[in-house]
Amino acid sequence: MTARSAIADMPRDRLIELIGALCNGVISDADGGRLDEVLRDSAAARTIYTNYMWMHGSLYGDAGELLQGAAGRQAADDDPEVDAPSTGRRVDARNTARGSQPAQDLPARRRGGQWLALAASLMGVAVLSSMLTRTWDATRQASVAARNSAAAGDATTPASPSVDNDQVVARITGTHNCVWADSAGAGGYGVALLAGQHLQLQEGLVEVTFNDGATLLLEGPASFTVSASDRVALNEGRLAAVVPGRARGFRVQTRALDVWEVAAEFGVVAQQSGAAELHVFNGSVSADVLDEDGHSLQRLELGGAQAARVNPLSTTVAEFPANDAMFVRNLLPSAGPHDGLLAYDGFRYPNGPLEAQNGGFGWAGAWFNIAADDQAGPESNEVRMGSLAIEGVVPVGNRAAQTAQHNRIRRSLATSVGGVFDTAGLVENQDGVRLVGRDGNEVYISFLQRVDRIDDGFYGVEFQRGDGNSNRVLCIGNGADGAGYGATSNVNVYGAANLPALGAESSEVNLFVIKITYGVANRDVVQVYRNPESLRDESLCHVDAVLRGNFAFDRISLGNFDGTKVHEVDELRVGTHFLAVTGRWGSNPGRLQRRIAFQPLQSPGTAIREGQVVWAVLLDGGAGNRAVGDRG
Repeated sequence: MTARSAIADMPRDRLIELIGALCNGVISDADGGRLDEVLRDSAAARTIYTNYMWMHGSLYGDAGELLQGAAGRQAADDDPEVDAPSTGRRVDARNTARGSQPAQDLPARRRGGQWLALAASLMGVAVLSSMLTRTWDATRQASVAARNSAAAGDATTPASPSVDNDQVVARITGTHNCVWADSAGAGGYGVALLAGQHLQLQEGLVEVTFNDGATLLLEGPASFTVSASDRVALNEGRLAAVVPGRARGFRVQTRALDVWEVAAEFGVVAQQSGAAELHVFNGSVSADVLDEDGHSLQRLELGGAQAARVNPLSTTVAEFPANDAMFVRNLLPSAGPHDGLLAYDGFRYPNGPLEAQNGGFGWAGAWFNIAADDQAGPESNEVRMGSLAIEGVVPVGNRAAQTAQHNRIRRSLATSVGGVFDTAGLVENQDGVRLVGRDGNEVYISFLQRVDRIDDGFYGVEFQRGDGNSNRVLCIGNGADGAGYGATSNVNVYGAANLPALGAESSEVNLFVIKITYGVANRDVVQVYRNPESLRDESLCHVDAVLRGNFAFDRISLGNFDGTKVHEVDELRVGTHFLAVTGRWGSNPGRLQRRIAFQPLQSPGTAIREGQVVWAVLLDGGAGNRAVGDRG
């Protein structure tokens, strides 16, 4: 097919429609293949494509404007006319730099700092514009990565260098309005951090997650060094830390304090004078007070809600109540219902009984004990330090644990008139009870679950309308209703045929996402994803179990009976769509692309101009897609 026939075969409006679908990540396989074919064969189509991409990039131009700086503008003034060989016209670069040039007159390439700066902040868009990539799918993935980066709000998002994964001790898993003192040493979302790497944050917030699950949220201005996989040095600034039990021994060091033996949530302030403060929110922390040579002078032991201030000049230590309000502890835009997430409990409670705890949002009241082992007592429905965690999910807060085997504890959802579920149009009245389950709607639920011993009697996360086994409309766990490990329901006209298994039971942490589609006349359908393949795209996930029946409910319970196991649950979420219960996890939506890094690599069979690199976009377990762009 000739270039003329290729472009003639696709009207300009249709071509622009396909490019728009590509930018929005909604292009179909067939349309993506057709677009790739036309762009390969037609120079005119490539011109339209490049101009569209430039305009698309300009919509994210706030970040690009910050990066262009005086050098890019000076280059435009020094060279006011730039060739545009693909259009046969000459363009005034000064007008283009100011955004006044019409889209149809924009050239296919830009010279100097303007193009390179915009490419740095919108790498995926620049990658798309290079047109050397040979698959539209790789292009789409790069565009998605660029939009995620732009949404994070960084002034720069540099690519991480190619490194051996064995050298990586942490990654940047969240950013907000970051400005780095040195762009060469800056870190964008997804960047791998090596032992000994120093970072200087002038403004904004950055979240760093270590390989063992410890998470730090630093506020600019801050100067810090990632010393090792279990150690960070805070030279100056403020951080909030969440260190789960499996990361015990993680250290945060300042000139005056060495905080160690940690399995807790705490905050640290390091001042330029050398003074430091330690605030413990949950758990217990040990710390050494240091002299000028780094030798220990005194040991501190602080529990939840305690704090200490160290003045190195007078070597004095003052203890006082911890101040949670001094620290930013997550990047969530809202502490209440938002973006389709209607109810949440991350068990951010102190170590102790779960009963009467009333955190999170979207609930009608506190946790309430239905049953507790007589010998173990009511505290056997408890809160334990540290979070459950799986790859791609950063731990936040603590976890619920049932340590005895005659236990059930529940919490009711806010289904009252005017409540969050009523406002969302999800409440219906069945037999005088207000339940989540209005016909024609969908509800998603997610949670983490673990037991330390398998095939050891009943346990489960239960969804009920009213308390008691007879009111259990759905249960995810083991041993309910005579079934094995799977999904079960007592409100079920199909009998045992409607009790599907969920695969082999394990003692590892499992993430469950449940989708309930409410049909007419209570013909509801439940789909269960166990450890879904993607935490961003529901269409990529395999359904592990399907149930049919009446699944309207108004409360969630945790049950553990028989045997000697411990049943643990964390991160309960109820929302109106898939991303509402997965994509907002741990404060940063992009994090749930389980692995992400931008790494230079060779592109087999592709001619690369000098000054270009090939970026590998690693998503969901490391599958790489290649695209080419100018080196910024």
